[in-house]
Amino acid sequence: MIRHDGELFDRLLAISRAFAGHIEAGAAFRATATEIFKLLPHDHIDVAVLLNDGQSHICYETGCQTSWSDLALSPPPVELSPVRAVLRGELPYLLSDDALGDERFHFTGAIDEPIFTARLRSRIVVPMRARGEIIGALNISRHEPGCYTPADLEIAQHCAEFIAPYIFALIQSEEARRAMMAESDARNREEILRVGASRLTEGMEQERRRIAMDLHDQTLADLARVVRQVSALHRHGMAGVTQLADLEREIVNCLTELRHIVDDMRPSVLELFGLRDAIEAHLNRSVSRATPSIAVRIQDTSDGAADMLPERTLTAIYRIAQEAINNAVKHAAPRRIDVSLESTPSLLKVVVSDDGAGGVLADPQASGGIGHMQTRAALIGAQLRIGRSSRKGGTRVTIAMPLEGETISPGALPQEGVAANAARRL
Repeated sequence: MIRHDGELFDRLLAISRAFAGHIEAGAAFRATATEIFKLLPHDHIDVAVLLNDGQSHICYETGCQTSWSDLALSPPPVELSPVRAVLRGELPYLLSDDALGDERFHFTGAIDEPIFTARLRSRIVVPMRARGEIIGALNISRHEPGCYTPADLEIAQHCAEFIAPYIFALIQSEEARRAMMAESDARNREEILRVGASRLTEGMEQERRRIAMDLHDQTLADLARVVRQVSALHRHGMAGVTQLADLEREIVNCLTELRHIVDDMRPSVLELFGLRDAIEAHLNRSVSRATPSIAVRIQDTSDGAADMLPERTLTAIYRIAQEAINNAVKHAAPRRIDVSLESTPSLLKVVVSDDGAGGVLADPQASGGIGHMQTRAALIGAQLRIGRSSRKGGTRVTIAMPLEGETISPGALPQEGVAANAARRL
């Protein structure tokens, strides 16, 4: 019980002193709750703070914890707050003897579940103002009904006036820090993409040179040999069955090589039949000449989720899977390679795993094939994880791509274990 204005003023000063040393709004508010309790005993106290120019809000609470604390993960619109009338300035305050049955707190879509689960019956809700504008609301509650009076409401308003400037300053500071961190992250991502794109361009140039050499050393040489055979037949004025068969075989070989080169440049199977069949075709072609033989398995439970993705995104995912398969065949000497495609309503996941020797280091600065995989993933907004496929070794490459209108949460991909002494593949 407050006996005179001097005692009230002293306790309000104690509330302001409780903010000292705090740089985080939630921790600062919890520190003041003890002092507020001396003025207004309560079982639960929280502040609803406006964000995004008053469009959304979050909650800091102490006493019994409720789901209101989770609002910070994804701030909901103010329209869903049980105290929206005060936050909008439509009512100067809310004083309720029993909020369980008070319709002012309950409406369609209201986030009012904590009022029932925590049995917040007696309630005082007063606005917090800074710079002449409402920046939030102070909410004080008890389990018993009929605990608060108009005199308690006046004390709550004094408390709100004292804490509002501090809360406002800390919220502004937190938002500034988040903005700086987001800007720093954006710059880092931009630099990684710039370096990655440069390396990818270098890799594409190397690939063009390889294709040119393939055409020169194989296809053009074969065609030159066909021309010589045709010229010899022309000079002799006749051709036997054996000579025609040899000529036919040479032409078929040229066509086959050209098809392989064209498919490498633009996978026709991907265009015609989709991601699953394109990966399977490359997988079978990659292991066809392996010695000893490599068993393969592909499993698709994605229900055609890849069809929702743009063509360039689909091609990038295929190239990443293609590189993972090539790495396994060329460098790991596996007995088995498994590919799986799976999906959720928001995510497509492609996993390439092998039981070969060693693993890879998922180094953001990696060059060669791994660097290209990481750059391709970054350019389409996918997550890439490279790690062990089991405790015994092997490698697992996981590509997670958000479907249309979705984003990847930080926990979408589990952290893969990476071999400490892994051999880096090209």
